[in-house]
Amino acid sequence: MASSNTRWATRWPERISYGLSDAADNLVFQMMTTYLLFFYTDVYGLSASAAAILFIVARVADVVESFVIGVMIDHTHSRFGKSRPFFLWYAFPYVIFAILTFITPNFSYGGKIAWAYFTYLGLGFLYTAVNLPITSILPTLSRNSRELTLLGVIRQFFGSLVQIIVAVFTLPLVALFGKGDQRTGFLGTIILFGIISLFLILNTFVHVRERYANPEIAHQPLK
Repeated sequence: MASSNTRWATRWPERISYGLSDAADNLVFQMMTTYLLFFYTDVYGLSASAAAILFIVARVADVVESFVIGVMIDHTHSRFGKSRPFFLWYAFPYVIFAILTFITPNFSYGGKIAWAYFTYLGLGFLYTAVNLPITSILPTLSRNSRELTLLGVIRQFFGSLVQIIVAVFTLPLVALFGKGDQRTGFLGTIILFGIISLFLILNTFVHVRERYANPEIAHQPLK
């Protein structure tokens, strides 16, 4: 481990920007985990069993997605670094799929299920693509163990803060935007959260820097 006496490399704008990356991702995904089951069953019209099976499939897919994104990060070589480019490349698709997840097309019941699988599984992959780099980029920001701990605490603080924000403000925003129409309300709310999320993810891309390579902890070949 790096010595705690190593010179600190980051300043507060970069530290806050790093922490807000987790807030940005969770602003959208906490809404999914908290309210999507209700939306699917009470607003979109899926059965509880169909929604439950979708969520189980998504959790299984998460395991594969994390592995795939990890391999992609390992094989990324760009002027922005290995992890940092993912904030730029996947922020916009992540927000687009979040909005698509709350769009309610007038399909048949089978079409609705297919749409739910396409949008939710796509969103899960894109969430991993913008969230996993938050962890993988951390050791490249500094060689100071105390500084890395501080960055982790800042990230955890903003991630927890967003959970409270989503829990407190989602339903009032749904009521505000929908004026009695929950489909419109949920769509307006996710558009607002998505715009904020996009700005914060891109802010992280702009302000963080990968300073140090870590070849000693590079992933080994799968075999």
